[in-house]
Amino acid sequence: MKGVSGIVAAAILLALTIAGGLLLYTYVSRYLVTSIQSSELIIESVYYLTPMKRLDVTTRNIGMSTARVTGVEVILANGSFNIININQDVLIPPGGRITITINVTDITERPLYVIIHFDDTRKTEPAVVRIIG
Repeated sequence: MKGVSGIVAAAILLALTIAGGLLLYTYVSRYLVTSIQSSELIIESVYYLTPMKRLDVTTRNIGMSTARVTGVEVILANGSFNIININQDVLIPPGGRITITINVTDITERPLYVIIHFDDTRKTEPAVVRIIG
């Protein structure tokens, strides 16, 4: 039995390598374009001012497009949660930072975590609430 000649084997390996490289390049370039064009929020700090029943949430946009905050989810000590809708347009430009102040007079339990909802379908990671007062 005769095998494939060395030149043909090298040509096949070269063609497979080029095809694999093109597939990888296409995937990575599409992923980077999608991630660069989107917004990404992180929560820098959350303070609950007990005497005033006020929640101050400071967030930063580390993405490359403007983020629109739609709501704030507050997870309470008893395990329940409240989603507080933001009625006004809160827009955070790329690299921008904003503090959202929320009066939480209807919350009876202490808040433990806060999650920010933005761009209609996205959320931040939960951030721990620091209690003051």
